[in-house]
Amino acid sequence: MKILSSKSIKGIGHFNNDICKKEGNFAYVIDGATAQFDDNLFFKTSDLYEYMQLLKSNIPNFGCIMTNLQKGIEKSNQKLKNITRYKEYKLPTFTISAVKEYKHYYEVYLLCDCLISILYQDGTIENIVDHRFDKTEQKCRDEFDRIKALKVSKLEKSNLRKKVLRTCRKYANVAGGYPVGSTNPKRIKRGIIKRINKDDVKRILICSDGLYNTIGLPSEKSYFSKKSLENKINDNKNYDDLTYMLISNA
Repeated sequence: MKILSSKSIKGIGHFNNDICKKEGNFAYVIDGATAQFDDNLFFKTSDLYEYMQLLKSNIPNFGCIMTNLQKGIEKSNQKLKNITRYKEYKLPTFTISAVKEYKHYYEVYLLCDCLISILYQDGTIENIVDHRFDKTEQKCRDEFDRIKALKVSKLEKSNLRKKVLRTCRKYANVAGGYPVGSTNPKRIKRGIIKRINKDDVKRILICSDGLYNTIGLPSEKSYFSKKSLENKINDNKNYDDLTYMLISNA
């Protein structure tokens, strides 16, 4: 596979908490979920940012996608002193889209609200999304709408929104909640895996939600053109970190 275009653009936050990398026949985009609790338990800068950098350095490429991700998490956790003292949802969480090329097929992997979009040789487009986060996300939006209508100060509204986000984060990887990447390597097993015949594929786009929230879900071939994709990004303001890799079946 050949990378036609790859970018990671910082949003309005202090750090770009997205990472992406291609190593041989393996490529991935990982989106660090904004910290809702103490973000300086292990590092002076940002636990989330530093953990994403650890993952980028430690994820190997010697097995299947799930094995690679699990090994990367296990090795990264070695840098988090006394990690077992803290609840999982208070530590870094992240979403993943990844692809690995084999002789006759591609293996794609998705966990939470990243995106994998495939342009097939016949011109059809398939967007692979993880809808298991939708229910929790809608709860947050409903609460935000309720808070917006309240006649209270901006500070009070900000504190109420933060409380909602913290409550939603507690739904991570629990019954009735949503699956997401975390410092527990076992969570990787809850990702969506699909095999796709290589001969059927023209291009693959893997990205963080910052991309499709900015320019929309891919709905036509222009999303798979390097120039057109970059123009769409430049024509819109991204508030979240935005990261993607556009892959050609070369």
